[in-house]
Amino acid sequence: MRTASHERNGREQERVTELRGPKAGPLRAVFGRKRPFRVPRRTAEVTDLGVRPHAPADPARAEHTRFHQAFLGRVINYLSADAGVRQFVDWGCPVPGTAEHVRKAHPENTVVHIAPLGTAGMLSPSDTAVLSGGCSGALPLLHRLTTSGLVDLDEPVAVLRTRPFPAEEPFTEAEELHSLLRGGGYLALTSPAPRSVVTAAFAPFQLLDPGVADLRWWPYPDDAVSLTGTGTLAGVGYTSGR
Repeated sequence: MRTASHERNGREQERVTELRGPKAGPLRAVFGRKRPFRVPRRTAEVTDLGVRPHAPADPARAEHTRFHQAFLGRVINYLSADAGVRQFVDWGCPVPGTAEHVRKAHPENTVVHIAPLGTAGMLSPSDTAVLSGGCSGALPLLHRLTTSGLVDLDEPVAVLRTRPFPAEEPFTEAEELHSLLRGGGYLALTSPAPRSVVTAAFAPFQLLDPGVADLRWWPYPDDAVSLTGTGTLAGVGYTSGR
């Protein structure tokens, strides 16, 4: 005679069979087995590229990215806490997290991302205002800051332009930017170019001590650190405005 208990046991066994197949055993994730992808009705025009392996991470590049993020963090923290800057412009910074760090440094901080033609930096978050340069070049883009309403140029503005520039294509917009910052401000640059080229790129901004130094340890001067540098110089210039 089948009791209610027997009937329940039978139903439980049927459910186990449905989940695990005809042979009982431990449950396994349905995505654990790799199966070949079948292209339906494959024709001669279809080229099978196969499975392309992920490119291995470059440890040196990852380390340099961390050093660059740390440099920007020190600059942002100093300008927020000590200089009282509340407006930041992320001009194509090549590492992620810049906008987030600006907001984290002080609740009243604002950030605008400007992306001139050819900028290869990381995109800012969706809640960050973006000025796109299109084909207009850098100088008209800078002047759009005066009409965009996104920054108040009568108050200090920090421009983080840390996409490294090569020696053969030096940064040439400092003078124009200097004239726009009526209320004063700061300019951060990085470059693997010779020290004289990097220093000259800041003019007419005045360099904060210690001038330019390796990106890994700025604001300490190079002769005060015995670590191995990155080969990329960094610095911050300032103007008191008019």
